[in-house]
Amino acid sequence: MKRLTLLWACLLATLTLLTGCISGPDLKGQPFFTPPAETSPDQATLYFYRTAASIGDAVAPTIHIDGKAISSLPSGGYFKATVPAGKHTIDSTSPPVISGKVNKHFDINVENGKAYFIADQVGTSDYHDGQTLGGVDNASFGGERFYSRYALVPTEEALRGIKWCQRVPVGVQ
Repeated sequence: MKRLTLLWACLLATLTLLTGCISGPDLKGQPFFTPPAETSPDQATLYFYRTAASIGDAVAPTIHIDGKAISSLPSGGYFKATVPAGKHTIDSTSPPVISGKVNKHFDINVENGKAYFIADQVGTSDYHDGQTLGGVDNASFGGERFYSRYALVPTEEALRGIKWCQRVPVGVQ
């Protein structure tokens, strides 16, 4: 009996420690988004954001641009990346504790001097607004169907959602 209790205690402690690895960086004390003054004329600016989610909020995917890990994207967070004009490949991978596999993959063509807002979105209805990058995934949790995607969101719409997101600390993956 003692052995079983010890085993359960060790399992619980391990899961508690792993939660920190899965959930991503702590955003406490980080500033909320403020609109940029200007974009760089010789680079494109990509803003990745994820509004606070009710499902999957404990998982922070890592965003890769052209094969290079840039940052994790926790629920309620955002980060910015600058890239030269042209076609870029974006991959989103789940934390290694879960699978370490590419969950989403898409290409995006960008122009220097422009800002692009890319949202990680989850909803209860399928998306048909023309903003989807790559594809829409769907899954069932607790008997309810959920749809997830990355979306290229128009600036005005993005500024309404991203203003409630906090900056992901630089260099956090």
